[in-house]
Amino acid sequence: MLHQTQAIKKANTTEVMIPADQSEGAIMPSVMAKSPLDWPIEVFTQALDRREVNRKALLKWIESNLRPTIDYGQIHVVGKDKCQYAKKGQQQDCPNKYHWSKPSLWKPGAEKICGMLGLIPRFPNLDEYGKAVLQGADIKVIILKCELHTPSGFIAAEGSGASRVDRDRGDINKSLKMAEKSAHINATLRIAGLSELFTQDLEDLLNNKDKNEIQPGANNVNQNPRPNQSESDGVNTGDSARDTSGQQTNSRSNNSGEDDGNNSGYGDSRRITAKQFKYALELALGKGISEKELNSHCLKAFGVDVDSLSRADASTLIDNLLRQ
Repeated sequence: MLHQTQAIKKANTTEVMIPADQSEGAIMPSVMAKSPLDWPIEVFTQALDRREVNRKALLKWIESNLRPTIDYGQIHVVGKDKCQYAKKGQQQDCPNKYHWSKPSLWKPGAEKICGMLGLIPRFPNLDEYGKAVLQGADIKVIILKCELHTPSGFIAAEGSGASRVDRDRGDINKSLKMAEKSAHINATLRIAGLSELFTQDLEDLLNNKDKNEIQPGANNVNQNPRPNQSESDGVNTGDSARDTSGQQTNSRSNNSGEDDGNNSGYGDSRRITAKQFKYALELALGKGISEKELNSHCLKAFGVDVDSLSRADASTLIDNLLRQ
């Protein structure tokens, strides 16, 4: 008993055991410092290199295998006052990629990603809601937890999802399924840092929007089949602009002062840098545009607020501000 207590105390302070499915064939010893920052530099560096290569392989697989309108999709988010296609009721034909939301990962896509990674979703508190329903409890909100388990039972990632029962017209079963789906997608986005590519829960908006508003392509994920054309709202719609002679001129300068680098064929979908954010805000304020107004513009033009822009979209925003 004393030995067991000492072992638990040691695990809770400085060291933890690495699960068998991770330690087999690995160079790391079975007992390591609890924080990765305390690992030996050789082990830490090799772990970073291995995970970087594996993540790039996963992103490449996602790009090649996930299908738009089945595994993920987009919603047309710009209103009739800003989009001529929405005004005509032809949102599905809108060529302006900034008029569409960030790609939303859907349940089939999450299932494919978890299947390829060998991860099994578990919902540890699902039974509690089942028992509450049988007991006649008045449930208004359902909040489920999702754990992604390896075959050996190690929890690789966690996520959560919620659903309001009144939104589903009192249908508990439907609310449970919606919360389960949301939690599963949330955990999947966390397992490999996929939030830079996908958001979640936009699929639910389809209950209130036309199915034709689903965008076949997706910004920064897979190819974008729609041409980049200028819109009447003055938003720069592409990575390049054309002058009056028809010659193509590069308009995406790197205003952040940093090298954006190579992002494995996805375009530069990494998050806006601190320098880009500061520069864009300074430009906006200098032109009499408040931070609130800048956020409102970004939501309409890019589908996200300014601090959630990709680096590429942030560069486009800065270019537009410089031209004003």
